[in-house]
Amino acid sequence: MRRVAIPLTFLLLSVMTAGCALLEAPRSATRRVTRMFTPNPTDWTDSGTEDNGEWDFVGDEGRAGYTREQDPDPWYGRYLMSEKARAIERNFGVDY
Repeated sequence: MRRVAIPLTFLLLSVMTAGCALLEAPRSATRRVTRMFTPNPTDWTDSGTEDNGEWDFVGDEGRAGYTREQDPDPWYGRYLMSEKARAIERNFGVDY
């Protein structure tokens, strides 16, 4: 019994005194963690929705032998498609 009691006591003492349990109160730790996981709209900007035209040359080179097409229903492309989808269509040679 003594062989188990001494290491177990040492283990319990080391677990109880380690970590942030002695450094801050539970309420402030909870508040800090909650603040960390609360989404903030200014934390990150999505550059994937921006079209800066850096890949526009791909459609010109890949479909050089074809004439550009005009979409018969331009309303769909202007009002229902995203800017990124319009950029992809533009690279395929479809204009709105």
